Amino acid sequence: MVSIQHIYFGDHQSFDDFEFESIDYFVLTVNLLLGNEQGSNIFYFDVTNDYRPSSDRIMIKNYDIYFRKKAIFVMKSFDKYILLNFINALIEEKSIDKTESEIPHSLSNYFYWEFDNYVP
Repeated sequence: MVSIQHIYFGDHQSFDDFEFESIDYFVLTVNLLLGNEQGSNIFYFDVTNDYRPSSDRIMIKNYDIYFRKKAIFVMKSFDKYILLNFINALIEEKSIDKTESEIPHSLSNYFYWEFDNYVP
């Protein structure tokens, strides 16, 4: 199972140290190091509060976090603990019946991945 090894925000503040000052509009970059004992992958995405009912849709029941398009999620009000729980739920849901090598590809539909567009 893949899990969050490290999460930090755009200016490299750790999750525990991050304090978000409430403002009317925000875009926040979130960086994830996901992996297991065999290695890890880097993913990142943006969170904004710019809710658009025509394009934003709920991804997982019981979370007021919307998916707009790859690497853009919407929270009407920011809460880092809700975001963390949502990310864990999304990883778990998108890892069902996937091998270790398939999981990063599955998650890359929702997050930017360090190996997006990689050509050997």
